Amino acid sequence: MDRRPASKRELEAATELIKQSRKPLMIIGGGVTYSEAWKSAQFFAESFNIPIGETQAGKGLIRWDHPLNLGGIGVTGGAAANEIAKQADLIIAVGTRLTDFTTASKWLFQNPAVKMLSINVCSFDAFKMDSTAVIADADSALLDLTGMLLSENYISGWSNEVAQAQSGYLEETNRVRNIIPEQGLAQTTALGVINDLIAPDSIAVGSSGSLPGCMQRLWRSSIAKTYHMEYGFSCMGYEICGALGVKIAEPEREVYAMVGDGSFLMLHSELFTALQEGLKINIMLFDNSGWGCIENLQNSQGTKTFGTRFTARNPESGLLDGQVVPIDFAKIAEGYGCKAYRINSLEELKFALEDAKNQTVTTLFDIKVNHGSMSDGYDAWWRVGVAEVAEDEAVRSAWEAMEAEIKKARLY
Repeated sequence: MDRRPASKRELEAATELIKQSRKPLMIIGGGVTYSEAWKSAQFFAESFNIPIGETQAGKGLIRWDHPLNLGGIGVTGGAAANEIAKQADLIIAVGTRLTDFTTASKWLFQNPAVKMLSINVCSFDAFKMDSTAVIADADSALLDLTGMLLSENYISGWSNEVAQAQSGYLEETNRVRNIIPEQGLAQTTALGVINDLIAPDSIAVGSSGSLPGCMQRLWRSSIAKTYHMEYGFSCMGYEICGALGVKIAEPEREVYAMVGDGSFLMLHSELFTALQEGLKINIMLFDNSGWGCIENLQNSQGTKTFGTRFTARNPESGLLDGQVVPIDFAKIAEGYGCKAYRINSLEELKFALEDAKNQTVTTLFDIKVNHGSMSDGYDAWWRVGVAEVAEDEAVRSAWEAMEAEIKKARLY
């Protein structure tokens, strides 16, 4: 752990920048986790009335219902943080690399006067987006800045905007977490039930597909370090081996791996290792019969669905437009020696969650969710390449829309 302190010059520059701001927004990232700085970050926010947005790596460190916590920010974030981010005149980035998803391709911070302040042990990340850099440990720097700003009697100019954004988004997340389709099961509802019924100190692990977006928007953590998302590279297949690693580190806690059917097919060999070592993990497998996240991305760029549904080759057309290939994931788990549950309804899910707490071997929940039942985006843009020349009108329209949004992105 790099406990490098900030220099006096850096702290003075950062203090002056914050003093000049009326509407600062703090973004907490993975560096806050590594520095174990979440208490200092919370105290800093409370001392100066500064709202907080969370990256995937920084989520779950501060209670989800804290009055200043706006939740996930960016492409996979929620409405509250993204709304406030557009108004902010200063972004205080703490331990975050300000990646493409967090900044919505440098589009999110739309206040013409917005400035950037980055606290990071890595100089490469600290200077991103023309930031005023504080190259230091997050905990050390936040404590120093807190002392300096308290002596200046600083307080932000936010009034009821933060509470209004939180209130509106709470209503929206409650709605999304309680969608009851006429048939089948919604992914967002299943995720909400899991979140509500597992023990608060359980650790949720995720990595790829649509689930990280649903989780950053909807998952509610009340205990620090119970949310573990590998989203720096969205590594498909990480979820089960990552969950096993977490279980080795935290053997007394229940660990839940949130994995899509596509990611499970890529890699699940650590099921054997878990059984071999006598370690219990819980695999929450969301089966939507395809690469739902990628299909959404295809369609949003004007491209018709191709190769993203788990359908059989049609001998008549020669295309992958046949029937959905039925996969019994529970039977796969049972073949390993796991306890498995087949889930098609909320009642079956609730029963399985309670029953699994009494199991001593690894469990797998084969949760059949409706295709396309993941959460939508909340007013954030992601720059994805679109063909400039195309015969398809939908693709041409997508290219024109991309060009229009590029003009809103900041040049750094």
